[in-house]
Amino acid sequence: MDEKKKNLFSTVVVSVMAVIFIAVAVLILFVPRIEVKDICYFICGFVVVLGIYMIVRYFMSAGYERLNEYGFSEGVLFVLLGICGLVSAERIAASFLTALGLLLLLSGVIKLQYALDLKCMEDKAWAGFFAVTVLLLGFSVSVILKPFEDMEFFQNYTAGILLADGIVEIVNILYLNFRIKTYRQRGEKHQDLPELHETEKEENFSEQADEENDK
Repeated sequence: MDEKKKNLFSTVVVSVMAVIFIAVAVLILFVPRIEVKDICYFICGFVVVLGIYMIVRYFMSAGYERLNEYGFSEGVLFVLLGICGLVSAERIAASFLTALGLLLLLSGVIKLQYALDLKCMEDKAWAGFFAVTVLLLGFSVSVILKPFEDMEFFQNYTAGILLADGIVEIVNILYLNFRIKTYRQRGEKHQDLPELHETEKEENFSEQADEENDK
């Protein structure tokens, strides 16, 4: 049960990150009045809230009773990072696009794991997910290297990649969860087959014994 909760929490965190990517992209592309500094405040504030949630969750779920449970430490780290970000939001805004590129790189690595999971489950769609992920990783590296001198174009370029990455991330999560469920159900059916065969053998043996007795 604890393992399921951890997997669910990880899925929620990745999903929230994807939603933030989409939200930031929409703000940059379609709400030009909002400055990058305002987006930095929003993200750092969210990190603080997430850290507080992780701390509360640690005590509410009695995490101190489990070995290698670092929810409290992670929560404190998130709160401190968020506060530092809020204090120095103006300086962060200067390198905001580079930071987004690093986050895109992290997101791409996570999606590589998803593609590998699909391959291990012998899902034919894994190659498509892998190809899209490699493409997005290439775009992420280009954001970090800053190949464009026009900052407005570079900002819109980064926002477009953010939007695409967020959408692909959500599709990946939904499809992977669906495939995992079907894969587990198929495994459970295969495990039940030997038991069914044994039951059929016992029934056949009983029928043969009854026939011999009748004779």
